[in-house]
Parts: sequence; structure tokens; C-alpha cells
Amino acid sequence: MKRTLFFMLLSAGLFAPAAWAYDFDVDGIYYTITSSTSSRNKTVEVAYGGGAYSGDVIIPATVTYEDVEYRVTAIGDDAFSWCTGLTSVTIPESVTAIGDEAFSRCSGLENFEGKIATADHRCLVINDTLKAFAPSGLTRYTIPDGVKVIGERAFFKCSGLMSVTIPESVTAIGWRAFEDCSGLTSVTIGKSVQTIGSGVFYACKNLTSVTIPESVQTIGVEAFSQCSGLGNFEGKFATADHRCLVINDTLIAFAPSGLTQYTIPDEVKVIGNYAFSWCTGLTSVTIPKSVQTIGDWAFAYCDGLTSVTIGDGVTTIGDYAFYGCTGLASVTIGKNVQTIGDYAFSWCTGLTSVTIPESVQVIGVEVFSGCRGLKNFEGKIATADHRCLVINDTLRAFASSGLTQYTIPDDVKVIGDNTFWGCDGLTSVTIPESVIAIGDDAFSYCDGLTSVTIGCSTIGDDAFSNCTGLTSVTIGDGVTTIGDYAFSCTGLTSVTIPESVTAIGDEAFSRCSGLENFEGKIATADHRCLVINDTLRAFAQSGLTQYTIPNEVKVIGDGVFYCCYSLTEITIPNSVTAIGDCAFASCGLTSVTIPESVISIGRIAFRYCSGLKSVTIGKGVTTIGPSAFFRCTGLTSVTAYNSTPVDIVITNESGYPYVAFDNVDCANCKLYVPKGSVEAYRNAEGWSEFGEILPIDESSAITETRQDNADGHVTVYNLQGVPVLETDDAADLKMLQNGAYIVNGKKMIIAR
Repeated sequence: MKRTLFFMLLSAGLFAPAAWAYDFDVDGIYYTITSSTSSRNKTVEVAYGGGAYSGDVIIPATVTYEDVEYRVTAIGDDAFSWCTGLTSVTIPESVTAIGDEAFSRCSGLENFEGKIATADHRCLVINDTLKAFAPSGLTRYTIPDGVKVIGERAFFKCSGLMSVTIPESVTAIGWRAFEDCSGLTSVTIGKSVQTIGSGVFYACKNLTSVTIPESVQTIGVEAFSQCSGLGNFEGKFATADHRCLVINDTLIAFAPSGLTQYTIPDEVKVIGNYAFSWCTGLTSVTIPKSVQTIGDWAFAYCDGLTSVTIGDGVTTIGDYAFYGCTGLASVTIGKNVQTIGDYAFSWCTGLTSVTIPESVQVIGVEVFSGCRGLKNFEGKIATADHRCLVINDTLRAFASSGLTQYTIPDDVKVIGDNTFWGCDGLTSVTIPESVIAIGDDAFSYCDGLTSVTIGCSTIGDDAFSNCTGLTSVTIGDGVTTIGDYAFSCTGLTSVTIPESVTAIGDEAFSRCSGLENFEGKIATADHRCLVINDTLRAFAQSGLTQYTIPNEVKVIGDGVFYCCYSLTEITIPNSVTAIGDCAFASCGLTSVTIPESVISIGRIAFRYCSGLKSVTIGKGVTTIGPSAFFRCTGLTSVTAYNSTPVDIVITNESGYPYVAFDNVDCANCKLYVPKGSVEAYRNAEGWSEFGEILPIDESSAITETRQDNADGHVTVYNLQGVPVLETDDAADLKMLQNGAYIVNGKKMIIAR
């Protein structure tokens, strides 16, 4: 079974998480099996080594593991990345493929050996593509003749390089090939290069000038983004002022060094995606009438920008176009703009007022979210109080600055997605009867909100999620649908659900740690649950450590008990036939018995229940979902009553196996199964990982009990000797499910 290790690497002040997956290791080199079906063609690739490889490494042409010989045919993605102590690598002739970034960040790497190494021993080339580079000690480098393609990130973070010459044999430079070569001051691009990929020179902050040869046909997005020292372009596609590259009327790159103000040339019709992003020195930009479209992220994070004039020719402002321009205080939007994309001005915290022209027909989600200084809108689609923008009866944007209470105008029928997201200054909102729907995330992260009255029919997904200060919510009689995660609000204590509600989404009240009770027709008699069509949809957890699910429940819905940290005991009645995905994930449970009435256990149903010590799975269970008990690290005992082992290994489309007991110390966990099924479990994939597989033996399973009943104290064990109940009230025995137990040293059979 494939081994997976999780860890953190620290390099250059950056944390780089990675999942370390491999099948076996030999002589300090990790391998992943790539083919094992053919007796003559068993192959492996060198796998990621967690940055552990150092010194001189010799990769063998073949490797033997468990008496099987494999040919080494590839070096996988990231295999030697972050190996700063690596100095030399010898590659066998059997290797025909090298993955992306296989040797990235190997700052001490001096040379390669082998058939695919170049004559200078500095590069690896496969099928005319340069796949890796050994940078140590070099400040200048000329790529060898014969290379046709510079591979993706081949020179990534080679910070010591100051000058690179690309020969005429090269026709394409791959994605981010020279990204973050922070020392690079000069690059000579060969006269045969046709394609410069996206992000090729991204963050080469010391690059001052670039000449584009006539051979170039395409330049990808962000090819020169964050090149803060870049002062001019020469050659093909350069504008007359040498500050821009324009291809087919689209401005695709900008040289910002030394400029604070800029007027885009009249020849430009489209400002391309990311063209000016991160140009932090710009304070003012004028966009002429010739420009029709401003691309996605075009001016994102230009935090020095204080004013922008968008010409009358512009019809579309792309998604995130001015995102994070925190210094932007003034924006003039041309009179022909029709569409303003998602997040276009989000987190422009300096904006105080915006005028929207009559031409605007579409406003995306969160266009002005995070604009904490925004006080008013002007224009035809602004409401009378100048606080909202409304298109086709849908509230699309809100100016929150200075407000703590707000009543939504009567002409609004729909509160759009994300409209009030993060308005943490609001404490109270009144939603009028005119509103029929609240969109997804409409009020999420309004953590100052303490009360809300809702009269519409539909409450969208995450509508009030993470409103941590919300203590009072009134749901009107017209509400029919409450979306997924709608009220993840830790301050709620009680909620009344009207009879009109017919649908409640997954985890609608999850993480409401203060919630004590529900009221209404679909609330259970104990006021702790909401049940619709026999499915338990929500649970009020506050103050409970033990709970018995009501007998009316047939299905435990997805995520219903998610993050009920205080819940240590749960009793599932025989009425239940299915346990949903994530149903008990991250709970404080110490033991659980799944009755034989249950047929299916959903994916990650008990994930991260680290305190769970004992699990009993009834014989009716035929399906256990992927990673159902993932990281239940405290498990010491599992009892499975099904005589035929249930399949607990699910393989996804990519071929990765998800095991029900992934990241559980199965070797030190006892598995109890029916007497005649021990061998079947020992041979079943997944189940065979358990260290001890024992028959269920009612006569010998108990090794120790307590019998201190003189004071009325009751101690209950299951037949594997695991405590399941300890109480001073014998009436609590009613919580036990059907089965055999030892109660104060005596065997008891419960059968209802």
C-alpha cells in the first residue's frame, strides 16, 4: 500500500507543504511503482524525497524490492526539489522522462552525469527539451545549442544567475521557466523563439530591459509581471514609448520602473489579464477611448494607485481588475461600461464614493467587498439612500462605511450573492417582505451582526455563515429553504423553524456551539434535532456530552454532528439505515456502536475523531465510504459483525486508494470478527492491515470488570472489554443499543 507522509519544509522564509507519497525506498532513494502488470516491464520512477537527498546521488538503472526487479525509467515531479545539499546526480540511460521541477531549488547542484546530460554537465535534456539545470557557482549561462524548448520552471529561483543567453535553436520558452531569478539583469532571447509562455520572467525584479525578436508569435500572461526594475522593451510588439508590449491590439506587458503616472497608448483596445498587476509604484492611470476591455486582474495589487480614469470606450471591466488597490481613492467609470466583473474593486479600502453610469447592466459578486471606506453610490441604479446598487430587483453591492444598522429598501426582491460579505460593522439588519431570496454568502463574516429578521422564501448557502456575534434570528413563516452551512454561528442559542420550511441543507447549523434548542413542527420532542422526511438535518449541541438519536430518524444527514467536540457518547437507534458523509467528523466521541439496521456509512463520516477508542460495526453494513475513520488515531478496538468483509478501499479516478481506516495505527488496533471469518478478513485489502484479527468470543473476551454496585454505580463493558457506559443512574441503561454487555460483572442481553 502506498505510503503517505505529511510534513512542512522551511526554505528562504517560506513554508512549503508537501505530501510525500512513495511505494518503497532502497539505499536512501524513494520510488513509486509506475508499472507492475507485465512480468518483463516492471518500472518505477524516483519519487519526491522530502528534501533529504544530499551530496552525490547515483540513480541505478534497476532496483530490487521484495525480490522483484524494476527498471528506473523516470524522475517524478519535484523528486529532488528543495535538496539544497545536493551537489551531483548521475542519471542512468534507462531514464526517459523527467517531471516538472524535479531539481528546482537545488542551489548547491553543480553537475549532472549521464547520457541525457549536456556536454557542460549543467543541464538535462530529453527530446530536445531542457528539463533541469545545475546552478551552483554560475552567474552567467549560455543555454547549449540543440535545445529547442526550455521546460517549465527549468531555471526556477536560480537567484545567482545574472545573465542568460538563449540560442537560436530554441523555439519555445515554457511556463515560468525563469520565475523568481531575482539576480537576473540581462537576457538575450534567440532569433528563433516563437513562444514565450505565461510567467516566464515572473518576479525577475532586477531585469531592466528586454528585446523581443521578430520570430515571437505569442507571449503568455504574466510573462513580465512583478519585474519592478524593468524600464523598457525593444523589438517586436514594443510601443513607441518602449513601455508596453501589444499583440493584436492587446496590451500584454508593461515596464513600470520609474513611472508614477501613465497614459495607455491609443493603439490599445484590450488591456490584457495581469498586464499591470503588482505595479506598486503607479499612482495614476488614464485609460483612453480606444480601450474596450480591461482584463481580469489587470491592475490588481497596484496599491500605490490613487486615481483611475476609465475611458468612454470601455464596455467591460474584468474580474479582479482593480482588486487590492488599497490606495485607490478616486475612480471615474466611462459612460459606456456595461459589465463590471466579480471582485473588480474588492478591497479598494480607500474608495469613499463611486458613480455608476446608466450603461451598466451587469455587476458581479463582491465587486466592492472589503471597501470599508465606501459611503455612497451615485447613478441610476443607486438606491435613494445611495447605499446600494440594484439591478433587475437584485441588490448587487452595498456601501457599509459608518453604518451599524440597516433596513434594506422595499424595491429589493433578491439579496445577491456575497453582497454584505464581511460588513463587520453592521449589528442589525432588517429584511423587508419584498425580499424573496437571500443569496449565497450574502451576510457571511458579518461578525458584528447580533440580530436579523428574515421574511423571504429562500436562504442561500452560507448566507449567515461565520456571523459569530449573531445571537437572535427570526425566520419568517414564508421561508421554505435553508441552504447548506447557512447559519454556522457560534452565538446562536435557540432557533424557531416555521412550518413552511421543507428543505434544510447540509451543515446548516454546524459549529453552532452555543445552540441549545430548536422550536417548531420539525423539531424533535427533546428540541435538539430537526428532522425532515425521516432525515436528521440539524443538531443543537450545547451542553451535551451524551446523546441518543430519536427513533423517528432513518437517515443521519451529512455533517449533522460535525465539530461537536464535547459529545463523547452517541447512541444510534435501530431505526437508522444510513449515516451521511462527514456526519460525526471531528467529534469528541470515545466509542460508537453502529447497529445492524445501518446499511451505509458515508465518506469521512468519523474523520478526525481522535478520541475514538472503540468502534462496533453491525452486520447490516454493506458500504463504508472513503476515509470513513480517517485519523481516528485513538482507536484500539474495532468489532465488525459482517461475516463477509466489506470493501474498505476505494480507488479514485486517478488511481489513488482511499482506505476507511487511513492514518489509523491499525498495527496496534485489535479487530474482532465472526469466528468463521478471521481468515477472510486477514486476506481482505485494508482489513489485513490490522495487527491482530481475533474471533468474537463472548466467553473469553472479558479480562477485567468492575463490580462496585453497593452505591448504585453502574459500569458497562462491551464483550471486548471496552467500557461503553459509566453512570450512577441505572435508568441510563436505556441508552444502550441491542446487544450483549457486561454490567457490573454480569452478562446482560438487551433486545427490544
